[in-house]
Amino acid sequence: VNRKKGKDKEFNQALNWLNASVANIMAFNTRSAILQQLSAVNFMNWTFNNPFMMAKAMANVPQFAKDFGALFNSDFLLERRGGLKIEINTADLANTEPGNWFTKTHKKLLQAGFLPTQYGDSFAIAFGGATWYRNNINRLTKEGISEADAIKQTMLEFQEIAETSQQSSRPDKVSRQQASDIGRLILAFANTPMQYTRLTKKAALDLVNGRGDWKTNLSKLAYYGAVQNVIFTALQSAMFAMLFSDEEDDKEKEKIGKIGNGIADTLLRGSGVHGAA
Repeated sequence: VNRKKGKDKEFNQALNWLNASVANIMAFNTRSAILQQLSAVNFMNWTFNNPFMMAKAMANVPQFAKDFGALFNSDFLLERRGGLKIEINTADLANTEPGNWFTKTHKKLLQAGFLPTQYGDSFAIAFGGATWYRNNINRLTKEGISEADAIKQTMLEFQEIAETSQQSSRPDKVSRQQASDIGRLILAFANTPMQYTRLTKKAALDLVNGRGDWKTNLSKLAYYGAVQNVIFTALQSAMFAMLFSDEEDDKEKEKIGKIGNGIADTLLRGSGVHGAA
């Protein structure tokens, strides 16, 4: 479980307040919804869903649209949106049971505020996953698996990739530190960095110990360890606005310094409480 039971009333109230404050910051946060789209490339690999195969699958527009619709309206993504299961704080908010009209109304408003992020998250997963979904079905049917079984297996694997490379509230995808009382305070908004840090660490260990495909491990190391972080931080800081800026060099250097600091912060917070501290 992500939320420990048996705490005193005041402590539970404090955690409820913390979860609601995170939800308040995320309310109708369009920047968050747009930045979610970066994760659409998380389904790309160097085998059956490489960039060439992705482009080929997208070129078949009717099939791509059908697969996108199937994933977007799948039980997995419907539950992820409806149950606020994007990450640990939102899942706790969804699981609270308000006792009076004010807290019930408050919960409804906070849940409504997550709609842009929820739909941005689902769109990125369905759009990025649609080519992987079709190419994986084709791969399995070529191996002699029936289409019905291939679709069933593909959907399970699709969910696992999404939960591993996206934000997640699944207890097996959340670290002990994240679920801890101090982690709730220090590691709020660090769900994605922690997911990516774990992927980077695993890829590094697999590469060193000769496990799996070295190209896949190396690309994960480069992408989750650097590229995704740099792009996300740069977009968040509106770095590209500097290309059209008339500001002095010193101010531009200061902005670049802030971006560099943001990249370092993401890596540190992704390592847990000690890194964040």
